[in-house]
This record gives sequence, C-alpha cells and structure tokens, in this order.
Amino acid sequence: MKKKCVIIGIGNPYLQDDRAGLVVAKRLSRQLPTCPTECIYSAGLEIIDKVRGYERAIIVDACRLGYAPGVISEVSMDDILTSRPPINSHTVALGSALKTGYACFPGEMPKDIRIFLIEVKELEEFNLLMSPEVEQSVDKVVNAIKTLLLDTFSSENKPTHP
Repeated sequence: MKKKCVIIGIGNPYLQDDRAGLVVAKRLSRQLPTCPTECIYSAGLEIIDKVRGYERAIIVDACRLGYAPGVISEVSMDDILTSRPPINSHTVALGSALKTGYACFPGEMPKDIRIFLIEVKELEEFNLLMSPEVEQSVDKVVNAIKTLLLDTFSSENKPTHP
C-alpha cells in the first residue's frame, strides 16, 4: 500500500538562495508533522528512493530560469523533461532522474508529482541568509503547499453520498 504524500526540498544549505527548497521542507516538517519531509542536496538519482512508495510527491527547488528573483513556478513532469543529455559526469537532471524512476519502478512511483521552483537572486554566495525576494517566496510556497495538502485532505474526507 502506498503512503499518501512526501515533501522534498532540494538545495545546498550553505549557498544563499540555493537553500530555498530545504528551508521550505524544514518549515513544513514543523508545521505539518504528520507529512513526511526529506532534504536532499542534489537532484540526482537519490530522488527516486525518496519518492518511491508515495501516491504524491511535492518537490521544491531553487532555479535560475531568467525570471525576476523570487518568481515561483509550479511545473509538471513534462515541463522538466529535457532534450539535453540527461547525465554529465557529476549529476543527473531532476527530470531525467524521475523519468528513470518511472522506467525502472513504474508501480512504485507517485501518480502525482508537483514541482515548485523559486527563482534565485544569488546562487554562488556562501551565506546563511537568503535574499529578501527569495525569503518572501519561501513563505508563499510554504503556504501554497499547506493549502494544497489541506484542500486534498478535505476533499478526500468528504462523504461520497449526498
């Protein structure tokens, strides 16, 4: 039997804005203690083991897509699958890792994956504080995920008869 949902934060805890996904996961672990959370430090194949066995996975990561700092993008699996080579000598892209998981473990992967990306301002600076734009977006993503999970929980527990 699959477990309901896992929240996964991805990032580097020492790089200023790259930590955004980790901060979201840590805040949600305190605010929603019954929902499992995981923190990983790269978007490699490790993600497969973190999402296997769940019906739903919510993944949060920092990104650099060219938007204004703090812009939040909610993307699907189709959005992150890429035509670029999926592997280089150091990493596997998130989309390629998840695609590999579905190919290798089709019955164990989540049917629903939500991915929240937060546009960074500073990605190379070693600093324990995020930029203000990213910090505000972290708060917004935390609230969006709480609302998403609470709405899902409410709709799952509604009576099925009139």
